[in-house]
Amino acid sequence: MPRHSPERTKAFHAHKFQQSLVDVSSSDIEARDIQEKDLETDHLEWLLGPDQNSPRSVGISPAYSQKGGLRVLACALDIRVLVIKFHNSEAYGDGDVNGSGTRPRNTKRRKMLEEKMLCHPLITLYAFDLAQLALSLRLHTHLRLTEAIDIQSALRIPDRSIVDSVTVVVGDSIPVFSDNVHNTFENMLYKSNKDIELSGLVQRAWLCGWIGQYDFEGVKDLFYKSPKVDTTKFSEDVSFSLLDWIHVLQRCSIRNWTFYRRWHMIC
Repeated sequence: MPRHSPERTKAFHAHKFQQSLVDVSSSDIEARDIQEKDLETDHLEWLLGPDQNSPRSVGISPAYSQKGGLRVLACALDIRVLVIKFHNSEAYGDGDVNGSGTRPRNTKRRKMLEEKMLCHPLITLYAFDLAQLALSLRLHTHLRLTEAIDIQSALRIPDRSIVDSVTVVVGDSIPVFSDNVHNTFENMLYKSNKDIELSGLVQRAWLCGWIGQYDFEGVKDLFYKSPKVDTTKFSEDVSFSLLDWIHVLQRCSIRNWTFYRRWHMIC
């Protein structure tokens, strides 16, 4: 995709946040929120850096609408977080304006997002509750991902507790602010791009990316050996077959079929 003028490329709102999830000293998290229709290569280069040949660990975290649709995706590398807000009704100029409501929107930018990050062979994605996120990406935005790791599954957390997952990663070396972690992941709804509303989303993505880069007593090895979710193996049709669901659920170590029934009804 060609570059645009600085005025066109900017098209984002900048924010700064302090993380309050683990007791580590860190610089402010620099976040930028942008509408999907304004997303350009420069925005992804700001997040990922210029070295396209270097392996990177990117944390991703979603926020949903009241009806359960995927509204926002936050992507984090180091102390940078890019918040991408998806358009959920009208097609853009490079979309299929004559298609039905189930056809992909804004296909050029979504293809760029896949190529530059979500399906990049040297980028490993880290997320909590990855099954829900991966299926929402595919159903709601027609976006695919590869090399994606479900953190709870990789760490073999029986009850999939996020607080326990963070504790396993850091051991006794770093205090975990358990209440803050619980509260931050309790509310996954997107309301607005005000700082007070974005703070939880940004911190969730930051934590996923931080965990992906943290190496304590063999944690990296657990992630390396963990099965990866790859939704490029799904059919091109937006609907999922039972085998598609099984692929994701098995790789995320989810055996509770209530999850399947609930999301099948919503989506």
